[in-house]
Amino acid sequence: MWKYYNPVDIVFGANKFNELSSILNNKKYVIVTHPEDIFKKYTDVLSGFHNPPQMIITEVQPNPDYNNILLLLEKFSAVKEIDCIVAIGGGSVTDTAKALASFKDNKNLLTEFVRNKQAPQVEQPIDIIAIPTTSGTSSEFTCWATIWDKEMDSKLSLAHKDLYPKIAIIDPSIMLDKPKGLTISTGLDALSHSMESIWNINANPISAMHGIAGAKMILENLPKLVSDLQNLELRTNLAMACVHAGLAFSNTKTAIAHNISYPITIQHGIQHGIACSFSLPFVMRSMKGVNKVAEERLEKILNDDLDNSSIMLLEELRNLEIPLNLNELKIAKQDWDIIVSDAFEGERGKNFLGNKKAFNKACEELRVF
Repeated sequence: MWKYYNPVDIVFGANKFNELSSILNNKKYVIVTHPEDIFKKYTDVLSGFHNPPQMIITEVQPNPDYNNILLLLEKFSAVKEIDCIVAIGGGSVTDTAKALASFKDNKNLLTEFVRNKQAPQVEQPIDIIAIPTTSGTSSEFTCWATIWDKEMDSKLSLAHKDLYPKIAIIDPSIMLDKPKGLTISTGLDALSHSMESIWNINANPISAMHGIAGAKMILENLPKLVSDLQNLELRTNLAMACVHAGLAFSNTKTAIAHNISYPITIQHGIQHGIACSFSLPFVMRSMKGVNKVAEERLEKILNDDLDNSSIMLLEELRNLEIPLNLNELKIAKQDWDIIVSDAFEGERGKNFLGNKKAFNKACEELRVF
């Protein structure tokens, strides 16, 4: 028994960004994007449109933080009538757009959710049109957003069934200017989403099909792309892999690798895409003999058993210069033990089909210590 659901209208292909003007015809909208000059060319296109945006919000931070979103909500509240929010950028932009769409002009609702740990009060959120400029988070395919509270060393997931973007425009041509480091970290984030959807208690045949396809495409294309960043075909392949990843984990959520990653990002400053992907070989090996269906699905990614597949995956990550042991990550063994124990007790850790004993054994075998 299973069910699968994803309502996002996907527009995919090079130069599809140019269709945005017709989509926005006669709509009142606000643009949310990054502050860097590289994004100005996209906002300039819409500003010169016969129906320009009512506001352009550019103060989005990486890993959107509670205090930053409070300031953006205050700015956003000046707009009284709006049909949709256009999010142009990475996952931080789309997550920020979801927070604005949810809480609108009421900062107290954000505070109640983040600081007072109340269930989020989301009523008729504003529609979102998501235009990712990286192949990574797949926030354009999910109904949740990650909000960080750095002051309190915490991370929360804002979730509501109406927070799926109405439209996702996936245009690989606007991803060509992304640097090597960002391409790697976002690509590995998508790899993590793909694999996390497979060793997940919420997996179903459709999510698994997308998870396998996404992981295979990333491992086939990302190593080539980092040596040829302007290659549109490879960018298109990676964008398609990210679509698969999004359609996979939008139905399952993430699992143990992500729960391990959060304190590593907050406390040790490791980028999210790296923090949630370096442990994938260890988690993969730990699934051996634990769940037959998940094991068979994971074996399809690299067409080998999990012992060999985990080593091959480790080598792929090593070739991308990813830190793969505690010394390289600059994490003490006692801190690692706490991180792992807490991760298995956390919400995402409980989505994992495996267990801590097998994971620790895999870490020893693959020498994370």
